[in-house]
Amino acid sequence: MDLVKVELLFKLAGIGILIVVFAAVLNQAEKKELAHLLTIAGVVVVLIFLVKLIGDLFNTVRSIFNF
Repeated sequence: MDLVKVELLFKLAGIGILIVVFAAVLNQAEKKELAHLLTIAGVVVVLIFLVKLIGDLFNTVRSIFNF
């Protein structure tokens, strides 16, 4: 596995952990609406990373098969 992909995996895991911790703190502070917005924002950030990875995958497949 490529070192860059492992680094990206750790970044995504770190984002997930931070989102969970901050959402738990907001829930304890009775700010459930902000916790939901934070969770949605975290999902959007992770999806942006994943869309970039899927684009790289399609480009790699295209270059392998010379499309």
